[in-house]
Amino acid sequence: MVSYAIGILFGILAGCSNFFGQILQKKAINDLPAEQASNNLMKQLIHSRTWILGFIIMSVGSAVFMFLAQLVVGAALIPGLMASGFIVLAIGSSMILKEKLTTKEFLAIFMLVLAVVLISGSQLAIEADISYFESSQFNLRIGTSSFVCLVLWLSLFYYGKRIQKFKSIPLAIGTGFPFVINNLWMGPFAATFSPIFESSATIIIWVVFGIGLVVTIVVNVLGISHYQYALEAGNASLVVPLQQLPQQIAPILIYYFIYQLNSPTNYSFILLVVGIILILIAGAILANRQIALESESLQS
Repeated sequence: MVSYAIGILFGILAGCSNFFGQILQKKAINDLPAEQASNNLMKQLIHSRTWILGFIIMSVGSAVFMFLAQLVVGAALIPGLMASGFIVLAIGSSMILKEKLTTKEFLAIFMLVLAVVLISGSQLAIEADISYFESSQFNLRIGTSSFVCLVLWLSLFYYGKRIQKFKSIPLAIGTGFPFVINNLWMGPFAATFSPIFESSATIIIWVVFGIGLVVTIVVNVLGISHYQYALEAGNASLVVPLQQLPQQIAPILIYYFIYQLNSPTNYSFILLVVGIILILIAGAILANRQIALESESLQS
């Protein structure tokens, strides 16, 4: 029970690091002159100390805590625990970015935090175990799921870049999928470390290690890079929750479809479903608000 609580704490710290880093990145984007923000965005941002600090906190700090949490509670609970960082988002958006939140938006963020509590209470922990990869059916499920997430990521991202109106919504939702892929492979990747260091790694372990390493590097670098366009297109207090939607819904698929595990308690599935419903409602509220903001911007 103590180790489970520590895993929960690591997941929460991962979320706080992730959201605070994103707030700093959004501030760096806001500080850019309009003509620079629309031209070679990433080239401009890599010269900003604020953006670099945000990138380090988001990518390194969050990754370390996420890795530690994965070792204890697995992939199913991580997204829900990381959503606790919405509290940091609400405070940071108001104090640092000067973004005003309405009562509805505070309600949506409260619903997301409540969803985190419910999802955590479901106790859907997945033990990192390479033996899953000895099953061809498991390999098919995790491979297919990764490919579908990849297609959704790239489709929504490039669609969002191409359109002119309300582009922040497909950009935000689309850039949530690379982190779903990262979460999916982080557990197996972490499980390879022990046998590799003990010089007892098999071919399967080395293959999983190679895939995990490539996924971790490529998905995080491209995902963070693409996400800057979503932050540039809309308010962080609204874009960030939208980006979280795929990551919050994915656990139910990871636990029940990919790993095909049974619920640890009689109420686990109910808590998870109620949590996901709250996330979807909150996401709809925030999406509508973002549409309204962008409509006002286009008319002004």
